Amino acid sequence: MAALLVSTLVSTAGVPALAAEKSLVWERFDVDIQVNADGTFDVAEHQAIRFIDGTFKFGYRDIPKQNFGYITDWAVTDASGNTYMQTYGGEVPYTFVVDDQGGSYVIRWYFPPTSDPQTYTLSYRVHDGLRYYSGGDQLWWKAVYGDRQFPVLASRVRVMVPAPAVIQEYAAYINDADARDSVTAELLDGNRAILFEAQRTLRAGQELEVRAQFTSGVVAGTAPAWQSRADAQAAQREAEAAYQQQWGPIATLFSGVLALALLLGGPALAYLMWYKYGRDKPVARVADYLPEPPDDLPPGLAGTLVDDSADMQDIIATIVDLARRKAISITEVKEQGFFRMGTDFIYRRERTDVPLSPFESKLVTDIFGSKHEKKLSDLKNKFYQDIPDIKTAMYDDLIGRGYYKTSPDSARKQFGCLGGAVMAVGAAVSVLFVILLVDLTPAAICPGFGIFALAIALLVVSRYMPRKTDEGSEAVARWKAFKEYLRNIDKYTDLDAQKEIWDRWLPYAIAFGIDKDYIRKFEGVNAPAPGWYIPSPTLYGPYHRRYYGPGSDQPPVFLPGSGPSEGGGFPGGGGSLGGGLSSASRGMGTSLASMSAGLGSMLSSASSTMTSRPSSSGSSGGWGGGG
Repeated sequence: MAALLVSTLVSTAGVPALAAEKSLVWERFDVDIQVNADGTFDVAEHQAIRFIDGTFKFGYRDIPKQNFGYITDWAVTDASGNTYMQTYGGEVPYTFVVDDQGGSYVIRWYFPPTSDPQTYTLSYRVHDGLRYYSGGDQLWWKAVYGDRQFPVLASRVRVMVPAPAVIQEYAAYINDADARDSVTAELLDGNRAILFEAQRTLRAGQELEVRAQFTSGVVAGTAPAWQSRADAQAAQREAEAAYQQQWGPIATLFSGVLALALLLGGPALAYLMWYKYGRDKPVARVADYLPEPPDDLPPGLAGTLVDDSADMQDIIATIVDLARRKAISITEVKEQGFFRMGTDFIYRRERTDVPLSPFESKLVTDIFGSKHEKKLSDLKNKFYQDIPDIKTAMYDDLIGRGYYKTSPDSARKQFGCLGGAVMAVGAAVSVLFVILLVDLTPAAICPGFGIFALAIALLVVSRYMPRKTDEGSEAVARWKAFKEYLRNIDKYTDLDAQKEIWDRWLPYAIAFGIDKDYIRKFEGVNAPAPGWYIPSPTLYGPYHRRYYGPGSDQPPVFLPGSGPSEGGGFPGGGGSLGGGLSSASRGMGTSLASMSAGLGSMLSSASSTMTSRPSSSGSSGGWGGGG
């Protein structure tokens, strides 16, 4: 049996890439096969081509030397009545060339450039291509080859045997599979001929093979050397087809049911794991809102508790809270560059008598080290290394307060690793199922998708696996009520009456991710600027002593020609309450509206700078989730 592999019509374009852009379609591909008494058989291929795009000037055919001896009597004609002359080279129209390449015959036929529909007939005689058996001799032939880029819309194959032989059995195959549902067969001429007709389009890559058994002893010849090998291959294909027919439906059902169970059960299992191991104790709503923090939890820890995550915004909230409590100050600095004006910020240690929690002490140490002041730009590409330990200290503080039993980050990592492990198992199982079952059913890959669904569900739910204690759940309910108050503070209180103390809750607004809206609302009522935020280095000296008081870690700094400020000292307690905020900020002649851009720049710059990494390590910045 000959495998007919490659045949296409190629455009006049000289570049192969351009030829690939051309297209055509076989309106019909009909084949006539006449078995001869001497054991040969003649093949005539009638290819009706409709060119869709481009102009073409030659056709190409490749017939591998497989399951036959050799081929003679080549001929090419077309429906216009032209008979092509065989030559040994050149591209003269109405000629063809046959090249015996050892493993295959390659035929090219040439015609004047055309884009009009045409029918070409390629005919040849096959020697030693029949199979001989005691029960009947057989013809096998792949009449329509499969190595095509374009479809065959219609096809008919006629096989004729010499008298007195009659056709006893027959079959048709599409890509080696039984095609009785796609190809009809009709015996003609007293069973001396059979007509196969495709009932559907043969798509690109689909080949049509026909088989006919006829009376033994009528045709001369004996079994060729290749017959035993071909019979073994045919027997193997038949056994595989029988096995697939028996077990294919079972494998399909098994794969489908398993995949469906995993697709539905995987997310359900992930939900059950969250319900059992990650769900917080349900707590009734304590109030629509709370106008005061429910306990003494620092802003950074409150933000961490609300969303189970120590984010960069919680660290920035802690820095602002330290400034509000007068432990540090923040000074805005305008710096002139070669091409533009830049902004930096100076952090200074101030009062040393402000009590700090362990995580706050670590944060201050990581920022300042042994120095009394540090520029924000000095932390670029360095501070990111300290962030993981600061977050760990924040989690430890919450655990020490009884709000968690284990670190939320550890819980996320544990279930995230479980999801990753399940994904790896899913990949291995997918490969195993494909290896074992792909010959039985294309559904073999489906269970792998089901396992991937479980893995993705575990990865998604891992974010929600941190579990609070009952005390922690009750605390969160109260803190969410306070967050609601800050979110809609203009609804629940008179902003004008609160503007003198607005910065008291600013760190909490930052931790909860609502700081921009919070600041904007107080801008509208002309709130004073916070005294801990100094918009210019020239203002630091005059107001250092009067705002931070005698507990400052540094001696007062005076500008040249000025003396100590008059008006008495400020209370050294923690918090810019009442007249403290108003007096300091208005003494500097500033309001929130006049310096909110600088304050907003400080908040965003601190986040992006502190999380920045060297270029080799990548970079990151901005806020990390909302509280």
